[in-house]
Amino acid sequence: MYLLYMDESGNPDNPQDRHFVLGGAAIFERQTFFLAQDLEEVQKRHFPGLQPVVFHATDIRAGSGFWRTVPQTTRQAVLQDIGNVIGGANRPGLVLFGAAIEKTDSLYGEAAVERATAEVCRRFDIFLMRRKNESNDPQRGLLVFAEGRFRQRTRVWVKGFRELGTQWGVLVNLCDIPYFASAAETRMLQLADFVSHAVYLLYERRDATLIGPTINRFDQKDSVLHGLVHIARTSSICECPACASRRVPGSLGNWFQATAPQGP
Repeated sequence: MYLLYMDESGNPDNPQDRHFVLGGAAIFERQTFFLAQDLEEVQKRHFPGLQPVVFHATDIRAGSGFWRTVPQTTRQAVLQDIGNVIGGANRPGLVLFGAAIEKTDSLYGEAAVERATAEVCRRFDIFLMRRKNESNDPQRGLLVFAEGRFRQRTRVWVKGFRELGTQWGVLVNLCDIPYFASAAETRMLQLADFVSHAVYLLYERRDATLIGPTINRFDQKDSVLHGLVHIARTSSICECPACASRRVPGSLGNWFQATAPQGP
């Protein structure tokens, strides 16, 4: 079984945020233990002897809460270490997904959240189908969301996706209802938080600092980043990695310089 941990970044109702992002880390069930160990090592390296420190990317970057007294160089090193954990994880034991929704007059608030949820869930379902059809590895998927104000609505949306389908078809590989947990309770949701914030920084600020080292972990086939999608306001040519790789497989566009993805 793969567990898809998901978290959001950006306020879907605030017009100051041009994008709403839902990011996710799909983790093979036996891989969660090793990833949690790797993240505990990051804490021991920087904060030995302390109680568990929550790795919340926004707080780390901004230096808020616990991170207020932590030097910027240490905060940057922590973020780099988390990125390295993702980049160095077992393949295909960790696969990333993300949907960046550029908000419009008709696509904002709950509509933006629902669209992002449908996009990520559908791409996760396709990944599971590909594992079965191409690798003879039938797996089911379970959704784990970070707790948020759309909790009840998300349950309804996912139930509808499974029974009635998304605009692309019915989801066939998900088992059980979606689950919700606090990011403070599991390091895996903290990985999802890192992914969502990395995608948000790329689309909102053209800042590839966090996503650069992890871009090759988004689900892909034939050098196309299927795990990352950009829902743009217009149909004009976009040079983001998601759009560029669909036009020219293997291309990441000109938003940042990085090594072309190498899929599992």
